[in-house]
Amino acid sequence: MTGERVGAIHVHSNYSHDGRDSVLRLREFAREHGLAFLGLTDHAEDLDAARYAALQAECAEVSDPDVVLIPGLEYRFPGFPGVHLLALGLRRWMTPQTPEEFVVQARECAGFTIVAHPLLFNYELPPEVEAGIDAIEVWNASYNTRYLPDPAAIRLLHRVRRGRPEVVGIAGLDQHDARNDRETRIRLLPDAAVDPLAALKAGQFENLGRTMRFDARVNWSGARLAGLTAARWTFDRLERTQERMGRWLSRRRRGG
Repeated sequence: MTGERVGAIHVHSNYSHDGRDSVLRLREFAREHGLAFLGLTDHAEDLDAARYAALQAECAEVSDPDVVLIPGLEYRFPGFPGVHLLALGLRRWMTPQTPEEFVVQARECAGFTIVAHPLLFNYELPPEVEAGIDAIEVWNASYNTRYLPDPAAIRLLHRVRRGRPEVVGIAGLDQHDARNDRETRIRLLPDAAVDPLAALKAGQFENLGRTMRFDARVNWSGARLAGLTAARWTFDRLERTQERMGRWLSRRRRGG
């Protein structure tokens, strides 16, 4: 990869039941948007060992020095509602049944692991995940929108980092359709490792979004977090109002 290395992670292909885009289309999306890498995280329950091997092969086939597609999977677990864990750069198929098994198995065969959209499990991270995960998704462009990160997820990151300062905060697209680019990006630092996953794990990156950029540590003051919380509350309230107005106008048009 040459030049500035900007990419995106938490991207779904049509290997996922809810993904629209082929692997080749995702490569085109990356080239159209000047992205040097994409981290794919297809739903593990939609694949088996053979299908994952096919995904790996397709990613390798379409990658070149300018654009690298990194295969990976998103796992969820019975009995742990809302806990979704991402394994990027997954070198071989694995079938963890619990978050603890995920942490153990991913340590051997994944390049980088992430807790996805913490709001879905109310920011209560299982201890075994807290002890072994590489990153927390502090800005999910699908659940948090492209405009503002999640202050509660950043607080979770701060708490985890008190015991494990190597854990990083990261922004994910959670993209299922390339026609709707929510614009969160990862920019690797100029002196970062050549391997994007090694750079992510080392925290050698910054998160970019529509309204702000911040580094992997997200070492924000209480005052800055309070300001983000207030902005998030205002934005979410406005968005809910707009949704209600949209539903009301739709009913009016239908004569309801």
